[in-house]
Amino acid sequence: MKAKKIIYQIILITLMALWIPISLDKFINYDLFHSAMIQQPFSDQLGKYLAYILPALELAVGLLFIVPKMRLWAFSLSSLLMVVFVAYVSLAVLKVWGKIPCGCGLVFHQLGWVSHLWLNIGFLLMSLLGLRLELYFLKNQASENRFIKNSANTDFSDGQSVNETKVPVKSNSSPRLQKE
Repeated sequence: MKAKKIIYQIILITLMALWIPISLDKFINYDLFHSAMIQQPFSDQLGKYLAYILPALELAVGLLFIVPKMRLWAFSLSSLLMVVFVAYVSLAVLKVWGKIPCGCGLVFHQLGWVSHLWLNIGFLLMSLLGLRLELYFLKNQASENRFIKNSANTDFSDGQSVNETKVPVKSNSSPRLQKE
């Protein structure tokens, strides 16, 4: 269980370190990112739309990891984004559209398409493993909560509820007075 928690924390920190800086870089260098999105092999209108939506969505995913109750959403959205990115980069590797510019931020735009594909597959696997661990911890936490709730109202010695358990009352009077 301890190893799972360590792996979970590493994945959590890694994905936050992926999504937050990349989204901020796209906001900071918005003109460059917008230009790269317009040059993608889909309509200019879709490119403009994605230029607005992607950085905000990536930042939201990164920030959702900070809030423990939102991590299921964060891992789910991270997995979904990585599936889309892996599919898109796979098509680029297959040269379906010919030469296309990379709209990625930071050092990722310097990678070739094959390296980019492997990196995205790695982040996809990491997101999916994080999602699986999140579900595992939520399931165990729910089981523990049910156990704690049930054990708080149960006396395990005879199976009676604490509210139903009869506790003998000890008399403070002397034994001699009780006989009379």
